[in-house]
Amino acid sequence: MMGIRLHETLIALVISCFGCQSATDSNSMLEVDCGESAAQIEQLEQKLFALSDDLVPDQEIRSQLMGAYAAFANACHDDPRTAELLFRRSDLLRSAGKFQEAMTQLRDVHDHFPEYEKRALCAFLVGFIAEEELNDREQAKKTYEQVIALHDSTNVAMWARQSLLNLKATTDRRNVSGKTN
Repeated sequence: MMGIRLHETLIALVISCFGCQSATDSNSMLEVDCGESAAQIEQLEQKLFALSDDLVPDQEIRSQLMGAYAAFANACHDDPRTAELLFRRSDLLRSAGKFQEAMTQLRDVHDHFPEYEKRALCAFLVGFIAEEELNDREQAKKTYEQVIALHDSTNVAMWARQSLLNLKATTDRRNVSGKTN
């Protein structure tokens, strides 16, 4: 009985060691060259924009590009280009009608890339999408207020203030005409 258990333990150990080795080998094959990946993204962008004379992006290329942006971010998170590529991905998500995903992407860029130059804009766009695409005026209002609180000294805060005034004005007009939210 003891011999069988020892034998089973040795087999399990050998299998796990081979498993470790193949995992290590496969990880080294999965290493991504961030420069090469960025070059592929640039080619997809050129393809997408070259075909967009009618301002309606090719769905297949847009989908490939969204995937390429996400793959780049996952493999090259510390690369200085990552925040911008994720920002671009959020725009493609929005253009594809994936508004919640676009908002989530913008929040992630805002929250995880504190030095990104468009950080305040990311926060503002979450509110803008809530207001314009989802007609979620309450979420828009909360988001604009957060933009002002977090980014008060930016032009984007000025846009958020103006958006709050517009929300209030349209709410007042709706209340006068008898419509709700």
